[in-house]
Amino acid sequence: MVKQIAVAALLLGATGSPPAPSFAQGSAQLSAPCLHGPSEQANQRTRREQAFKMAQQINRAEHSSPALLPSQPRREYRPFAQLPNISPTPAGFRLQFYADGATYAFSLEDTLDRFEFAISSRHHQGIYQGTPRSDGQIVPAETP
Repeated sequence: MVKQIAVAALLLGATGSPPAPSFAQGSAQLSAPCLHGPSEQANQRTRREQAFKMAQQINRAEHSSPALLPSQPRREYRPFAQLPNISPTPAGFRLQFYADGATYAFSLEDTLDRFEFAISSRHHQGIYQGTPRSDGQIVPAETP
């Protein structure tokens, strides 16, 4: 039960409402666009693509060793520190990784984006990216 709650919290951690800017952040912060929206700048696109590539590398690394039998899914997933050939976390992104042997889940959250853009995945290998909405649904972003 605790394991399920931890995985749910990790995967859904990026689905809360955007934080309210403090008075000190000023009106410039209020009008700042989403870094990964339709007006995404080239440098922000590069950071997002690096994070997406890292997510793909993590999934490949977790599924690279053979299963017990070809028809069986992998049974033991490794902690992040044991994964080979993973690029460094892109500047401004924060990696949260959880593995308990039977499952894994991770998210890459853009700490520079006031709209909390994030990329996440888990042992099923689907990669999700988007920004949270106040109703708890994920707004999809375009894939690189």
